[in-house]
Amino acid sequence: MAQFTPFAGLRYNTEKVALAAAIAPPYDIIKGKMRDELIARSEYNVVRVELPEGENDEKYDEAARLLQQWRDEGVLLLDSPIYYCYEQEFQVPDSGETKKRRGVLGALRLEEFGEGVQPHEHTLSGPKQDRLQLLRATQTNTSPIFGLYNDNDGWATALLNNVCLNTPLCEATDADGIIHRLWKIGDDETVNAIEAALEDESVLIADGHHRYETALNYSKECQAEVEKAGGRWTGAEGANHVLMMCVSTLDEGLIVLPTHRLIKNVDEAKIANLPAALAEFFEVEPLTEVGSDALLKTLEKEGKGRLGLRIAGRSYALGLKEDSEYCSAQEEGRSEAYNALDVSILHRLILERELGIGPTELAAGNHVAYTIAAAEAFRQVENGDAQAAFLMRSTPVAQVQEVAAAGDKMPQKSTYFYPKLMTGMVLRPLD
Repeated sequence: MAQFTPFAGLRYNTEKVALAAAIAPPYDIIKGKMRDELIARSEYNVVRVELPEGENDEKYDEAARLLQQWRDEGVLLLDSPIYYCYEQEFQVPDSGETKKRRGVLGALRLEEFGEGVQPHEHTLSGPKQDRLQLLRATQTNTSPIFGLYNDNDGWATALLNNVCLNTPLCEATDADGIIHRLWKIGDDETVNAIEAALEDESVLIADGHHRYETALNYSKECQAEVEKAGGRWTGAEGANHVLMMCVSTLDEGLIVLPTHRLIKNVDEAKIANLPAALAEFFEVEPLTEVGSDALLKTLEKEGKGRLGLRIAGRSYALGLKEDSEYCSAQEEGRSEAYNALDVSILHRLILERELGIGPTELAAGNHVAYTIAAAEAFRQVENGDAQAAFLMRSTPVAQVQEVAAAGDKMPQKSTYFYPKLMTGMVLRPLD
């Protein structure tokens, strides 16, 4: 099962740089001018390391040079091996409800996916290659993976609640108004209790599949080099661990937002015929209320296969027919939990069957785009940037766990755990 240990973390020296000016969102959501805007806040913004720019491999070397320079200048300070408690205070989109989510930052021992560590989504190869080159050059985990574990007796949660009674080590508010707080966990009693709480648990990767697989591949590279040189790989090496934040599945701030699908570059006749074609498997309900909020509200009913469809000027609520062949027929090689997912039904019955967007076309990225904002999905359809939008319900954490436990992986972009963990709160050098 999971081996989750303290580590020596690199943190920003808040006497030299304001933490709010130095942290950044994860690399995969930094788009357009956002990188330049982050650097404008501070020359020490972590995005210069996390998402370097330049020609070929030179950019990764520059990231490593910057990281070392900041350490030499005292902009980054190295702690002794400890855990950290990381808290995010935020408002839930749409509802406006204020929540707090807490987790433990530590070093998880790498292993193949199985009982100890489980994935829940498929990944693409491109981002993994980029992350591997960055890891080779910097020898540092620059951003944490987000993992989930069961804390059925509430023991670990109580430990973190007690830690958070103290004044935080540092605090920052990001551009979205989310407050990020950090505490050190270094006393032997609490450290031992956290290790004990997780040692019999399996960790489910909520976010950061690319980074986990990259770290695992790099660990194998390092092991091969050691053994080729006649050495012995013990498994305790820094490269055989990865920075992770572990959050209890019972945490009250564990929010999963739906990821809506935008359809592009498809035959217009197929798009126009969708309402009629889908009637074979779905109850297709035209809506007079055309707003995205109204369409989302119709999806709140129970039952599998509830989707919203927006085509220019028209909205439809889709509900899988209970007597549909799909309800009794399982996709070959897939579990019942996988087949019950709204996103699986969308991909099999609509994207692939009606629109010709199979796994190969989906991976190419030319036909489907993603957004967590239903209003943005509507806007793109109305202004012609997308031909259609499918609005989704959020996937409950329990359903994510069921799919992973069955040995399946959900389609890419099936879940959006909100908010994202910020890069730069703590970094983890491999040495």
